[in-house]
Amino acid sequence: MKVWACAALLLGSWAGAQALPKTVRERIIQATVMLLPTDEEGELDGSLGSGSVISPQGFILTNYHVVGDPDTRQLSKWIQVRVVQFADREPVFTYWGKVVAADPNLDLAIVQIVEDRNEKPVGKLNLPFVEVGDSNTLSIGDDIYVFGFQGTGGMTLSFSRGSVGGFTGEDLNTSGRQWVKHDAQTGPGNSGGGVFDENGALVGVHSAGVAGDHNSRTSFMRPLALAWGLITPNVTGFVVRKGGGAAVTPSTNTSAGAGGGVWPPALATGRASVTGTVRVTGGAAAGTWTTDFTEVTDDGSLKGRARSGSKDQTAFFYYNEDDNEVWVEWTPDGKAYSSCVVEPSGVKAGSGDWTGSLYAFPNLESDGTRTGDCVVSLRAKTSGTSTSTSTTAAPAGTWPPALAAGQTWTVTFSQGGAYSVKLGAKDSDGDYPGTATQGGKTSNALFTLDGQSLLMIVGQADKTFHTCTVDRTLRGSARAYQDSKDPGVAAGTCTLASGAAAASTGSAAPALKWPLALKVGQRWDVSFPGVGTFTVSLDEPDEDSGFSGAATRGNEKGSVLMDADASELLVIVQRTDKTFLVCSADKGGLSAGSVKGDATSHRDSKDKGTSLGSCTVTPR
Repeated sequence: MKVWACAALLLGSWAGAQALPKTVRERIIQATVMLLPTDEEGELDGSLGSGSVISPQGFILTNYHVVGDPDTRQLSKWIQVRVVQFADREPVFTYWGKVVAADPNLDLAIVQIVEDRNEKPVGKLNLPFVEVGDSNTLSIGDDIYVFGFQGTGGMTLSFSRGSVGGFTGEDLNTSGRQWVKHDAQTGPGNSGGGVFDENGALVGVHSAGVAGDHNSRTSFMRPLALAWGLITPNVTGFVVRKGGGAAVTPSTNTSAGAGGGVWPPALATGRASVTGTVRVTGGAAAGTWTTDFTEVTDDGSLKGRARSGSKDQTAFFYYNEDDNEVWVEWTPDGKAYSSCVVEPSGVKAGSGDWTGSLYAFPNLESDGTRTGDCVVSLRAKTSGTSTSTSTTAAPAGTWPPALAAGQTWTVTFSQGGAYSVKLGAKDSDGDYPGTATQGGKTSNALFTLDGQSLLMIVGQADKTFHTCTVDRTLRGSARAYQDSKDPGVAAGTCTLASGAAAASTGSAAPALKWPLALKVGQRWDVSFPGVGTFTVSLDEPDEDSGFSGAATRGNEKGSVLMDADASELLVIVQRTDKTFLVCSADKGGLSAGSVKGDATSHRDSKDKGTSLGSCTVTPR
C-alpha cells in the first residue's frame, strides 16, 4: 500500500505539471480563430487553417500556406475570420481580414482584421489575445500545448498536448533551430495554429507533419523567434511574456506619465522636450548628469545634451524594443558611450525614479562592461520650460491629446523619413487637415483621433500617401497606398512627436541625389512588400562597381549586393535559404528621402522571379 501511495502521489504531481490552468486555456480558446481564404471572386477556395490573435487590435499570426500559395507567392485577397463562441460548436464567421505581412520562406504571415462580416470597417477592437513568449528558451522534453481546428472529429476546436522532441535546420536534416519537433496530435487544419508553453505563452506556430521512413508521424512548428521580423514592424498592442514572470506590454500603455509602473514609460517612446537627471554610482561616469532632450531622431529616439560639471556630451534616450529595455546614454565623441540601462523591474508604481545598471562601451563594436548603478529622473517639459519656438505645440503627457488648429507635430516613417505637420482648422468631420513639410517640399496632411488611436495621413504630389496609426505610446505601424482605392501594404513603423523637429529643414531625412553615391559604412533600409524590411550595411567594394555587405531582418541574417549607376539602383538580398530578393529602381523613383522601385522574389539564379510590387530604399 505504501508503494502504491507513493506512486499515486508521483503520478498526481506529474499530471499537475502537465496541466494548463483552466483560466489560461479559456483565454487561448477565445484567441484561436479559424481562417478561410477566398479566391479571386471572393468565394471560399475550400482550404482552411488556424491562427492566434496576438493583439487586441485584431492582428493574427498564422502560416503563409494558410493564406497564400508559397509556390506562386500569391496571397489571398481576403481572409474570412471565424471565432469561437462555444467550445462545442463550430466557430462563427465574424470578420474579414487582410494579409499585412508575410514571408513564404518562413511560411509565416500576419492577418489584420479590418471589416466585420457585413464588410463595414471595424473601428477600434478589443479582442481576446494571447501573450507572446520566448521560443529560444525551449528545451527537449518541455511541455507544449496545441490549439487549432485540426479537422479530426469535425470543425470544432481541438486541443492536444505533447513535448518538444528536438530541433532541426531549415531542410529538416541539418543542425539548427529553424524547426521545433514535437509529438502533440495534429491534423491539416492545425496549420497556423498556436503552440504554447507551460505558462500559456505563444512559442510557436504549428506548420507541418511528416511521416515515413519507418518513423511515426512527427509534427513540426516554426519557433516564435522566426516571427519577430513580421511582428515587430507590423503589429501594435502585442504583449511579451519573458520566462515565467509577469507579462510586459511593449506597445500599449495605460498611463502616459513616467514612473507609474507602466512599461515602457511613455517618455521613452518618441516624445520631444524631456528633461531631468541621471545619478550614477561607480565607475568613471559617477556623479549627477543633467539631461535635456529636445530633438526626435529618424528612428524615434530622443537626442539632446548631458552635463556633469565641466563635461558636456551628446545624449540619447530611447526604448530598445528588441531587448525590452530603456536606454539613457551619453558620449563625448560618438565612439565611447556611458549607458544607463533600465529594465521593466526598474520602474516602480508610485515612484518618479527608474533604477538601472550603468555600462561603459569603449566603442560601438565592443560589448559593454557594467561599472555601476544609475537612477533616472525624467519629466516632460512644461510650456514654461520648453525651448520650442513660438509655434503652437501639441500637448504632451495627456491622452487622448487635445488637437487644435496651429499645433505642430512630427511624424517619422521608418521607410520615408520625418515630416513636420502643421494642423489647420477642424473640418466638418471633426478631423484636422494640414500641411506636411519635408526637405523644403510641402504636401497635404490629415490628422484624426479614432477611438484610442491617432491617425496621420501624409499625401504626395503623385497621389500616393502614407498613414501612421499610433496608440498612447505615439509609436505604431505605417502603411503605403498607391491611391485611395488601394488596400495598402505594410510600410514598417512610425512615430509621432509633439512639436516641430528637424524635418522642416530636411535634416531628419537628407535629400537624395541621383545617381546615389554609395560607400563603405553606409546603412540602408530596403522594404519588400509581403516580406518586410531588411537593414543592409555596406562593408566592402565588390569586383565591379558595387558594394557587398550584410542584410538583417529581425533574427534573419543574409547578405546584400548594392550597385548604383546613372541609370539604375540595384539591391540584391540573398537570404539564408539561398533564395533572393531584388529591388530595382531608376531616377523616376527618387523622392526627397527614399527611392521606390520594383521588387521581385527569386528561388535561385535561374528563376526569372515573381513580382512582389513596389520596394523602397531609404538611408538610415
